[in-house]
Amino acid sequence: MRIVLLGDSHLARVRRDLHLVGPDVHNGAEGGASALDLPAQATRAAVQASDLVVLSVGTNDAAPWKQVPVTAFARAVRDCLGSVAARSWIYVTPPGVDEARLPGPGDRTNEILDDYREAAISVCGEVGAGVVRAERVIESLGAGAFVDDGVHLSGRGYQALLPAIGDAVRAVARNAQRPDR
Repeated sequence: MRIVLLGDSHLARVRRDLHLVGPDVHNGAEGGASALDLPAQATRAAVQASDLVVLSVGTNDAAPWKQVPVTAFARAVRDCLGSVAARSWIYVTPPGVDEARLPGPGDRTNEILDDYREAAISVCGEVGAGVVRAERVIESLGAGAFVDDGVHLSGRGYQALLPAIGDAVRAVARNAQRPDR
């Protein structure tokens, strides 16, 4: 089963540690992507019905220069999960931001990201997609989970998050192999 990564820089930045996610990983995620970019990414990645797709969006949707309304964000996630044929989906929630490192007022806040996170989790519940709660996985790292820009994950952040994604991928693979499926 091929694993396809789609979405924003939280997955796009994963290169040398793809093996922590699974054995056959194609990274189609792109920095700066929002939920509105998902159909084009899925097409470029040639997502197939046998693929497991790992998806990360929300952080850029909440950015002041994108301002994708939460309802449009949820609709875009729902449309992607409903229209792109894939065996299974795993949504990686936005990890949040280190607000103290952001440039100033008007940028993303964790409170705003909560709205996007909860909207996507609701959609995932409707369609049976798995969820990895990135903000919970990295919580114990505090500010150490982020690089100096306060948005992107640090090496320590990825050291915590990638095994959690790998665990979710393996759980989906085990369920797919069960005879009652």
